[in-house]
Amino acid sequence: MSSTTAALDHGGAPGPARGDAPRLACPALHESGFSVPDARHAPPHGPRLRPVTLGGGLRAWAAEDAATARAVLSDPRLTNDVREVGPVQGFPALHYPDDFFARTPQLLAASGARHRRMRSLLTPYFTAAATAHSAARIGESTSELLRALPAHERIDIVADLALPIADAAAGEVLGLPPHQRRAAVRAVIDAGTTGPGTPRETAAQRAFTRSVLHVVGAARGATRPTPASALLRAHADGLLTNEELTGMVGMLLVGTLDSLTTVVPAAVLTALDRPRLRDALRRGEDTTVPLTEEILRLNPAFQYGSWRFTREDCRIAGVDLPRGSVVVAALLRANLDAAAWPRPLSVDPGRPNPAGHLTFGHGPHYCLGAGLGRRVVHSVLTRLFARFPAISPVLRADELDWHGECLRRLRRLPVDTGAAART
Repeated sequence: MSSTTAALDHGGAPGPARGDAPRLACPALHESGFSVPDARHAPPHGPRLRPVTLGGGLRAWAAEDAATARAVLSDPRLTNDVREVGPVQGFPALHYPDDFFARTPQLLAASGARHRRMRSLLTPYFTAAATAHSAARIGESTSELLRALPAHERIDIVADLALPIADAAAGEVLGLPPHQRRAAVRAVIDAGTTGPGTPRETAAQRAFTRSVLHVVGAARGATRPTPASALLRAHADGLLTNEELTGMVGMLLVGTLDSLTTVVPAAVLTALDRPRLRDALRRGEDTTVPLTEEILRLNPAFQYGSWRFTREDCRIAGVDLPRGSVVVAALLRANLDAAAWPRPLSVDPGRPNPAGHLTFGHGPHYCLGAGLGRRVVHSVLTRLFARFPAISPVLRADELDWHGECLRRLRRLPVDTGAAART
């Protein structure tokens, strides 16, 4: 471990007491089989593919080390499209669980030529140049937001920072007008955190559908090209079906808004836990980009990757799997693989290939918005700690309220802002 890492991991920060090892933001995965807090690390000599039970009662196999996770995310014997495999193994009933990413025709539920066709429609909007432009505009909104927040007072990182930044992203990426943005953010959060088969879930799904329609409506009257307007044009040209259009717009909503509202609070919490890391971000040191990568490694928005299905009987990581088996990459556990990242809870900007984590996936389904997400999170962290250099947490670890399943998010993260920087 470098001396820089040792400095960033520890230090006398004001606020709640910490143990010797810095804590992860998300304390544990919620799904059965992932729920023991002390088992966030896969056993070093344990099975690389382990049986787990996911939301909806789905019995699956989870790849828990980095190498196996990368393998299952790129193995051509696996598909994201359940329609290719017929009956699926491991379900408690003869129907597919009510899950957006599996039942809706969009990128994460497609493979092969169909996936390439859908992805090509959005790629021009997520190039390096396009991403830099969008991130700069969201960054301007972040700066305005931070300037308006009071010094010497308590604020909530979720309500006062993460949600407004998601609002800005809803306008920049999705083209939503200001009066529709917060409703879309709330709809996405509620759709991902309400229990299945409940009246709240029905209401959440209706709100989510309304937000999809609002995005499509905004695209029809857009004065500038957006990913949503590109999808609408492709639909008019016969390149997308009605179901694919709404599925792709829904995917953009979830991928843009859910990720930001999940990762931004967790990233801030991680930096608050490490005072010298916070100071490095405040000063804008050259290491801030790899530091952000380390923070992203510790805080993947999605705790496991898309459900993938075996196209044929096959053997993966020493396990014989029949056709139709469900395999997922346990992204957080893979990102904590000590074989890939020695002292995995350390924040080390000197690691080789700091962007090589699995937070944004791997293989053909690598996140299209990864570049934008990286820039936005980096911008938020550096601007927040420059604005409030004496910021400190209010709650202890056992007082934090996490909710959700695949996405684990904080309900609130109150902080004392301290004295604002004189800039």
